[in-house]
Amino acid sequence: MGTSQNLGVAGLFRQEKRYDIIANNLSNIQTVGYKKDVPVFHRVFSEALSSSLAEDPVESVTVFQQGDLQATGNQLDMAIEGEGFFKVKTPNGIRYSRAGNFALNQDGVLIQSNGYPVLGSGREITLRGTNVVVDNDGTVSLDGKNQGKIDMVTFPDLNGLQKEGQTLFKLATEQEEIQPQQSQIQQGNLEGSNVNALEEMIQMIDSLRTVQFCTKLIQTEDDMNNKAVNDLAKV
Repeated sequence: MGTSQNLGVAGLFRQEKRYDIIANNLSNIQTVGYKKDVPVFHRVFSEALSSSLAEDPVESVTVFQQGDLQATGNQLDMAIEGEGFFKVKTPNGIRYSRAGNFALNQDGVLIQSNGYPVLGSGREITLRGTNVVVDNDGTVSLDGKNQGKIDMVTFPDLNGLQKEGQTLFKLATEQEEIQPQQSQIQQGNLEGSNVNALEEMIQMIDSLRTVQFCTKLIQTEDDMNNKAVNDLAKV
């Protein structure tokens, strides 16, 4: 395989991964608290060509930029304004999320939309009453009585968080939870996805054009090789 074909194949491999990331972002544009991913290529093309394509990993990095807050008026909807995450209790351990579309289960336990309990003061929050009020610092009152404080934490290195699906993150590297500074919980609001549809569509069009270019590159060198073989056979 010639250099141009190698370059074309490497380009196709990268664009396939890039396209998948963009498509996943677009499919989650309406997902509460979703954080978009961007592709990261570890090698430039010249380096990738000197080794196996499998040695040029295509990874994604999560962008934790805040999404727009959307007022819902639902007293169990909550959004974090600023940095930080809600803590969620799952069968696999503590997980972290920006999605605050909460509800109450049949036992009155505050749960996330996926059914996992939301933690406050390190434990599940049980609310059996009618009037739920959540202060900006996360303090929960039910019919005027204090019911604890919703846990809100962040980490020194957000790159140590790994997506686990259902808007949940887990710690991929051991870190200590810290209290976010100047962050507030906004009751009756939800944080929308931070995906910008226009930006993602532009990226998708660029990816498709790059695929077309790489395909043309492979076809052109293939045609040149066939012509060279045919011309040699006539000699």
